[in-house]
Amino acid sequence: MLTIPATNLHTRSALTDPEINPPASVRHTRGIASTRYLWPQHSTITISLFDMPEKAKDYVKKNINLWQPYTNLKFKFIETNDGDIRISGKNDGTGSYSAVGTEAKEYPKDSPTMHIDLVQTADMLNHTIRHEFGHALGLEHEHQHPDHTINWDKDKVHEEGKKLGLSKAEVYKNIQDTLDPNLTTRSAYDPKSIMHYKTPAWVTTDGNEVPFTEDLSEEDKAFMMSIYPPEEPATA
Repeated sequence: MLTIPATNLHTRSALTDPEINPPASVRHTRGIASTRYLWPQHSTITISLFDMPEKAKDYVKKNINLWQPYTNLKFKFIETNDGDIRISGKNDGTGSYSAVGTEAKEYPKDSPTMHIDLVQTADMLNHTIRHEFGHALGLEHEHQHPDHTINWDKDKVHEEGKKLGLSKAEVYKNIQDTLDPNLTTRSAYDPKSIMHYKTPAWVTTDGNEVPFTEDLSEEDKAFMMSIYPPEEPATA
């Protein structure tokens, strides 16, 4: 699973505090996904929401459904807690995390495959739900794309990781390591992706930053359609 450990994800840090980003522009299909954990094409994925009030369930559903138009998968929300994707909103300080795609099948049936920290600002909560459900559909971290252009200042990144309670190994796994090209399907690197962590200028050696984003980029949408292509309309 390629996520920040749940107990530490939303501790305040330069790598997690939100900033407003400029709107995404339409260019090429971009993104990265695990070839090991993609769901079967045109399948129905059942989704359970629990440990959260009804108002929160509606909010989470609304954000999840932003992905729906760009995939041939069907999202089916169910009332029981045994869905393919099991999302907990329990306010227990465990932060936010998700299994990557069908990796969820490897989780115990009585355990959540995703957790959403609901105690956040609206923009950060929107980002979190959209980002974590991107993982649930099989997407990986964009900042770990083999072709990313980030020049990390390792010492400063590890300093930030320490604030989050992360070991150096965890920082490498979740932030700095690039993904194995043989285990992913990808297109061009997209710094505006919802799957990209905010990257402040001061944690890079060249002063370039990647701002916080709340929205799916146009490249996120196009890439999702490339890995789960919608059905072609029937011809007469």
